[in-house]
Amino acid sequence: MKVEQLLASGKAQEALALAQRLLPKGPADPGLNSLMSLVLLRLGRHEQAEYYALRAQAAEPGSAALMVNLAMVLQARKKQDQALAWLRRAVEAAPSDAKARLALANTLMDMHDAPAAAEHLRVALARGPDAQVAVSYAGALLTMGHIEEVVEFTKGAIRDYPDEAMLVAGLPAALTYLYGAEPSEIAAAHRAYGELMDRLKPAVRFEHTGSRDPVRRLRVGLLSPDLRQHSVSFFIEPFMEHHDRAGIELMVYSGTRDPDRVTQRLRAHASVWRETADLSDLQLAQRVHADSVDVLIELAGHTLGNNLPAMNLKPAPVQVTYCGYPDTTGLRSIDYRIVDSLTDPKTPEVDSHATERLWRLDPCFLCYRPLADAPEPARHGEGPVFGSFNASRKINRGLIALWARLLREVPGSRLVLKSFDFRSKGAAERILAGFEAEGVGAQRLEFLAATPTLAEHLALYSGLDVALDAFPYHGTTTTCEALWMGVPVVTLEGRTHAGRVGVSLLTNAGVPELIARTEDEYVALAAGLARDSARVQHYRRTLRGKMAASAICDPRGFCTRFEGAIRGMWRAYCGVTAG
Repeated sequence: MKVEQLLASGKAQEALALAQRLLPKGPADPGLNSLMSLVLLRLGRHEQAEYYALRAQAAEPGSAALMVNLAMVLQARKKQDQALAWLRRAVEAAPSDAKARLALANTLMDMHDAPAAAEHLRVALARGPDAQVAVSYAGALLTMGHIEEVVEFTKGAIRDYPDEAMLVAGLPAALTYLYGAEPSEIAAAHRAYGELMDRLKPAVRFEHTGSRDPVRRLRVGLLSPDLRQHSVSFFIEPFMEHHDRAGIELMVYSGTRDPDRVTQRLRAHASVWRETADLSDLQLAQRVHADSVDVLIELAGHTLGNNLPAMNLKPAPVQVTYCGYPDTTGLRSIDYRIVDSLTDPKTPEVDSHATERLWRLDPCFLCYRPLADAPEPARHGEGPVFGSFNASRKINRGLIALWARLLREVPGSRLVLKSFDFRSKGAAERILAGFEAEGVGAQRLEFLAATPTLAEHLALYSGLDVALDAFPYHGTTTTCEALWMGVPVVTLEGRTHAGRVGVSLLTNAGVPELIARTEDEYVALAAGLARDSARVQHYRRTLRGKMAASAICDPRGFCTRFEGAIRGMWRAYCGVTAG
């Protein structure tokens, strides 16, 4: 077997042994040196990988492919500027080389320059079809928030590459952001992904031979790439911290590539913690199965770094999706999706749009863990000020038109927008252009990027009077944060889970009067609040207390319900009927 084949099959140590035998036969051979660098890169031996990548490039200095390989190694060594310089040289050396442009574009994306990345990808696509270039181009458009363009482009790309899983997965994810998208179209796109995964699934079958005892201690697995300071961690930690260790052995499969202090805190709650970022989906599934996990809960859905292909191999007898993604996965191999009766009302239509069985964890499917040292609610500055701290891609054309209408309705008001995406080029520019097209000038808008700490982020709510929820993709963490900081959140009820999370949160927080049913009501509600400073101040004084007393901030109660759901799913698998 060749070195490349061994690497592709996950046998990096065997690939290294073979490369070490071959290299003495051609010590100056650029191909062998490059292979050695890639093997060492896979093994995490980055300094040695750089040595061999430099040798390869020096042996054939005009090769764009070797420049790209060198850039990959430099990126692993956190030498981003050097990597970018080599990639630019590679594109100059071979302007028609799609792989070189793709590598350059992906690096520009990592450096938050989506417009430049998109331009390189457009050039590559103009010179010939390429599925991977198409995937990255769709990603660049999504980063900039061009949702309509993403959807249109991805539909066309899927016609060209019907078996490209990342494109087929990208369409339903993009549709969740699209203003006016039909729930049936979103559901069909998710099902299409599941059908493709079934067609592409390798011939691997896991047998589940463990005891079907409905009351025994269960091995419960959590699978996530986001076990760090991330929204998913805020909502899963209450379960991790308070779960019944006598009834549950908690197995965590962490694909987190940038662990932090939150990671360390979460790790302390697990019985077993496995690092899985470098495992293939097959290897991950094999690991889960070897650990005899009874109930496997994935926390990413169709978000970045997910392991849905591993879930589709059914490594655990009971599989669940929760929290990280606001819709069905489309996979028939996942048995349950945890929601509540407000996000997903029990109707034939709602149930039919999910490939999983919906498990309604009432009264609220979420439990928010507030920051322990969060600032006290306060108001600084002059109003009226609206704000939304949602991801910029949620701010679509329809929502911009609605918010522009609100700003016109309340003369002298301003809108503060905050998103980690604003550190990237293109995102704020798109939104500003949208407002200007609606007759609202830049002087009424303020764009804020990420803050160094969560406490500083929360302190920014002191500058707002009214928070505006996004639509059709509601906020989750942002809504909880605003309410905790005493800022009323106005939401618009939608027809999908993504557009109903705000309904659940505001109802459970005891402020259902902030839920609008129509766009006219949304504008009237927000405008009325902005004009009523006494009411805004009342919310400032009372919202944190309401939140603290609600099911949203009751970790022990939530944990009891969550464990009850897990046990109920297991009992169903064991053939025990309810009651």
